[in-house]
Amino acid sequence: MQLHSFVITAIAFTVACNAQTQYTSTGSAAVAAARATALTLSPTSSVQGKTFDRFVSIWLENTDYDLAAGDPSLQSLASQGITLTNYLAITHPSQPNYVAAVGGSTNGVTSDSFTRISKSKKTIVDLLDAQGISWSEYQEDLPYSGFEGNYVNQNTGANDYVRKHNPLMSYDSVTSDLNRLAKIKNFTMFYQDLNANTLPQWMFITPNMTNDGHDTSVTTAGSWAKGFLTPLLSNSNFMSRTLILLTFDETESYTSNNQVFSILLGDAVPASLQGTTNDTAYSHYSIMATVENNWSLGNLGLGDSTASAFF
Repeated sequence: MQLHSFVITAIAFTVACNAQTQYTSTGSAAVAAARATALTLSPTSSVQGKTFDRFVSIWLENTDYDLAAGDPSLQSLASQGITLTNYLAITHPSQPNYVAAVGGSTNGVTSDSFTRISKSKKTIVDLLDAQGISWSEYQEDLPYSGFEGNYVNQNTGANDYVRKHNPLMSYDSVTSDLNRLAKIKNFTMFYQDLNANTLPQWMFITPNMTNDGHDTSVTTAGSWAKGFLTPLLSNSNFMSRTLILLTFDETESYTSNNQVFSILLGDAVPASLQGTTNDTAYSHYSIMATVENNWSLGNLGLGDSTASAFF
């Protein structure tokens, strides 16, 4: 896939932390200076789960179920996995859905505006850390690891990376910890970790505003998803009892029941279930429930505690 010219081609591994000054609208020189000392971490672990040993969430944007289900690229992927036909997003607009998927609650977030959730509010990474399960986020066009603002493409002015689509970035329990910020990385680091066989066991992957369909179309989003996932589905560094959820944050229509097209993929899906459908009632809270159940993590006692797990 093509990455924009400003995307990181190398990120220094250093313990310096003076690069955490954030920029919501800044030039390449300032970002390059911050990038030079940004801490990046790629932790690994091998905690065996009941059904899978790696979980990957990939989110696309703002598309009604029928439109997504009719896209040829998404149909191709669905033929290799399980289509979840009764999966509902939590609310509108985008940001509270992302927040809920890692925190078990929207935590009072009702808009896409800049938000900070109290440090007292826990997330899935608190449960993962307690059991020694490695995790990272990979955010396309994030200018450097741990960057906390929004970033505009310096060549085109496009709104490529947006904070509201980065679920952990809204939580002070994450942003107040430099080691946690260091695990929120750019796509370049995804491919570096993939090639080095240093991918974590839990991942949340967000494409940019073009590739997720937000500023384009479901055709673009589906084409990106197929192009991104197809080589990974046969990559032994990625496929290691891996379960992938490909879903959408919300529907375009605010008057629908918020049913979003969602697929389970990966070698953790039994061959007998590939190309099938599942009409169990799931939601974005099921993401946490699935992970919690698989590794016996307990739960946060919120939406995650009552949601149905995929397996």
